[in-house]
This record gives sequence, C-alpha cells and structure tokens, in this order.
Amino acid sequence: MVKCSKWFGWAAAAFLLGSFGIYGPAASADLGGGPEPAPVEPMAQASPWAFSFTTYGWLTWMSGDLTVKGRTVSVDVAPNQVLDALDWSGIPAWFSYAEARNGRLTLFNDIVYAQLSGAAGFSRQVGGAALGLNVKADYEQAIIELGGAYEIWSGNSPGLGASAVDVLAGGRYWHQDTSISADLATTIDIAGLTVSGSRAYAKSGSVDWVDPFIGARLRQDLAPGQRLTLRGDIGGFDAGSKFTWQVIGTYDFQLCATDRYTLDGYVGYRALSVDYSQGSGTNRYDFDVLMQGPVMGATLRF
Repeated sequence: MVKCSKWFGWAAAAFLLGSFGIYGPAASADLGGGPEPAPVEPMAQASPWAFSFTTYGWLTWMSGDLTVKGRTVSVDVAPNQVLDALDWSGIPAWFSYAEARNGRLTLFNDIVYAQLSGAAGFSRQVGGAALGLNVKADYEQAIIELGGAYEIWSGNSPGLGASAVDVLAGGRYWHQDTSISADLATTIDIAGLTVSGSRAYAKSGSVDWVDPFIGARLRQDLAPGQRLTLRGDIGGFDAGSKFTWQVIGTYDFQLCATDRYTLDGYVGYRALSVDYSQGSGTNRYDFDVLMQGPVMGATLRF
C-alpha cells in the first residue's frame, strides 16, 4: 500500500469537513478563576457507515434518433464533437458518484450533466417531416440517479480475492432541453417551428421524466487494492421511458492511503440507452439514443 503524503491527509480532511459541515464545536478557554480539570469523555464509537465520493469523466459517443416538434434527425455525435460543443457560459459538464455503505446495504447517487451549444453530428432523416440542411443542436441534459443495493452473496473466487453480488433498485430522473436548427429551404414545413434569420428552430422546452430500474452488481477483488466491478440494470417499463438499460464495467486501483482516507483511481466503460417519447404531431418529442464510451475518475474513500 502506498502512503499518501501528509498534505493529502490534511487536504482530504479539510475537503470533507467543509463539504459536509461536520466541524465539531471549538474548544474555548475559561476566563474565570483557575483552570478546571477537563471532563473525561467516553471514547467515540466508530461509525458503521463507510462513504466514498467519485468525480469522473465520460468520453461519450451518442447515436440514435431524436424528434423535436415532430421533426426527426439521426444522431451520430462523436466525443470530439461533444467536447467542441461544450457550453462554457455556465457549467459545461459535471459527473459524480457518491456511495454510503453500512454492512450489506449500500445507498448511491450518480449525477450526469452536460450542456452543448451548436453541436454537430445531427442530420436529416429520410422520410417524415424532417428539417433542412446544416443541422445543429443546442442541448442540455441532466441525469440524476438515486438507488440502493443489497449484498445477497459473498465468498472467495478460486485464484482471486473476495467476491460479492448485489441486487439494486432505484430511480433515474432525466431532464432535457433541446433546440434543433437547420438552414431554411423552400421544402420545409415551418408549422410549429421558430424562424430566425436564415435558420428554422425546433425547440422542445423542458422535458422531464423518471425511470424506475432494477439490476445487479458484481464486485471482484483481483489483488490487494485492486477491484473489478460489473453492473447492469434495466428500467423504464413505460412508467417513464418505454425502456432503458445500462452496463458499466470498471477497474479500480488504489493510489495511496492514510489512516483514515484512501484515494483510488479507476478506468472503465459505460453504456446507457433510453427510448422515451411524448406528444404527437408537431408536438412530438422522441429520444431514442445510446450513449457510450470510456470513463475515468478518482474516488476518495473515508
């Protein structure tokens, strides 16, 4: 195990205390007579909860079909196009994962947020009331996942370390706000569209829904400080989207440790697909897209 430098321990402690507001009461001097003996306090019990916080990046390909105001475009957005279109007027992107574990029970939260401006990789789809040429999109998306996992089995794998299998369930909240624009053409039906200059815009407004999901997770220790995690889930079930699925695989490795904190790095791959629709005619909105790509991040455990 690699020891972290002393500054990391202090920095981690300051970050956690500042983030979660768990500063204890400050000691104060008695300005009265002589000093009084300090009361003997019982030793604090160790918390049964273990926590972790992860920040990560997700280099994403997007492929599928998108319909806004009844106009359908094909989506084929590469990671370089996503990076080029990040909107730096605010927070362009945020990815984080937090986990609290007590025995067999785990509670978790995952946040994905991205805001794109003038993204390329969208094109007219043959047939239907499609848009014109030079299609671009302004796109805001937030995905907030809340759930719980319960360990149903643990043991040792031959030739490897400890293994555990969890079942999990939760909900995934989606928020999207999409504006697709294209050059005006004489063949465009502008019903329901906004026209500005030489461009026609199809604007979805705020679209929000919640997908329930169920799934499972395998945690496999490979060596001291190294772990493989595989997770899969399915959901939607027409409660929010028609159907959604997700697969995540990560390799975690310990970077350094103190007596109270450890810092892990990880690399992996994530794929998330959703098929959602609402409305009809020129008010129809469809999002049938697969987002996939490598992930890389760091986890602080305490």
